[in-house]
Amino acid sequence: MKKLCLLTIMVILLCAGSSLAESFDLSIGIRETGGIGPAFSNAGTSGGIEWVNRDGQVLTADGTWQLFTFTPATDTLTPFAGTTADGVLDTDWVSLEHIRILNSDGVTSPIRLWIDNISNTDSTGTATEGFESFAPGSEVMFQEPSFSGSTAANLLAGSSALVSDSDAFAGEYSNELNFQFVDDVATRWVRLTTFGTASLLNPAMHAHEPGYAPPSISFYAKAMVGTPIPEPASLLLLGTGLGMIGLAAWRRRK
Repeated sequence: MKKLCLLTIMVILLCAGSSLAESFDLSIGIRETGGIGPAFSNAGTSGGIEWVNRDGQVLTADGTWQLFTFTPATDTLTPFAGTTADGVLDTDWVSLEHIRILNSDGVTSPIRLWIDNISNTDSTGTATEGFESFAPGSEVMFQEPSFSGSTAANLLAGSSALVSDSDAFAGEYSNELNFQFVDDVATRWVRLTTFGTASLLNPAMHAHEPGYAPPSISFYAKAMVGTPIPEPASLLLLGTGLGMIGLAAWRRRK
């Protein structure tokens, strides 16, 4: 009976750990650069920066890939920087200036976060960047989380953003971030900027297409905090294994 109780407690704790995973609020910052594209070309650094649906989507740090989609032409815009930022989309083409990661749960442990399959969809189709053409260890599209002067004080030293083969939503590679907030203040955030990187800097995105459905910007993200949380499939296998052990123990008692 004691063995069965212990096994039951272990399963409950594992399930609770999965359901109580910490989370972050994600949104994007777009720079109203103008231009004509194409997607992922260097759009430059002119124009104001608007947040799209600021802090409106949640990334749960449970070790699963989650999709984030933004539609600048219809989502709420909030001015961030620049004299022309006014909460209104002023150009058809923009750049993906940054991803905003808000520490809404006040996490103080080290954070690993992966980004993959960044896409821009308009009437012509979907352009996607999955980092497959870059070598692991390369800095592509995103600077390290502590690069931006806007948010560097929010992070401990030693952050990184590099192409990695440690995990991927599709293919072999993704962009892996490693960083840690300085404290548990829930207003601290990361400006994960695309400014000044060696490859895919200031990536152009189609944001407004008159006469067609509004274009979208999307990406997949996955996060883990501190000790990695088992994948749901791993939890299922572990629970099944523990159940079999418990059944064997019950049969022995009979």
